[in-house]
Amino acid sequence: MDDSLARELADLSALQRIGSLNTEYLPSLAGDLRPAALIAVMDEIVLGARTVLVELGCGSSSVLLARLLQQRGFGHLLAIEHDERTAAFVASQLRREGLGSVARVVHAPLSRHPAALSRHGQWYAPQQVHDEVLGYVERFGLVDLLLVDGPGFGDSRYPALPVLRAVLAPGATVLADDVDRPDEAAVLTRWSEEFGLEFRTAPRTSLAAATALA
Repeated sequence: MDDSLARELADLSALQRIGSLNTEYLPSLAGDLRPAALIAVMDEIVLGARTVLVELGCGSSSVLLARLLQQRGFGHLLAIEHDERTAAFVASQLRREGLGSVARVVHAPLSRHPAALSRHGQWYAPQQVHDEVLGYVERFGLVDLLLVDGPGFGDSRYPALPVLRAVLAPGATVLADDVDRPDEAAVLTRWSEEFGLEFRTAPRTSLAAATALA
């Protein structure tokens, strides 16, 4: 079967599984996870009993993750997003649905970052991320699932692990999206070499997963 067709079928199957969480219409946003990738994240949350989640880059899929956490009755999500419009929409949707107790969105503009690979590389505002994540971890505990789906393209996602590795719980899952793109795949290789992680790509998705070492 052609790879593109297989992915389309996987997405259709995933949409059926997500059905119970589609309580009302959500728009399709540029940064959203593909349905098959979203299902892989949800499976990890449920099967891995993940309760302290950090998502880099958010969208309508973030609302679905929040609905899942509320449906389960436990777990928390902190989403960090550089695009003000996207962050505002997701935050307002969470408030409207009464999901503020399980999920929170932080708008963190991009700025020059010392952990970026290139000299002028950008990532989420360093001090803001530090303060938000520190407060989140102090309240709920170490992060046991990190989902990297932003920012942007290229090697801009590299700082995620250098910055957040200290707040990852032993055995935490690290998920990275868009690893079918060359630049993101190169970041994955670098993370593997520098942090001793072994990433596995979920079938028919662009999502790769690794377990953080103790």
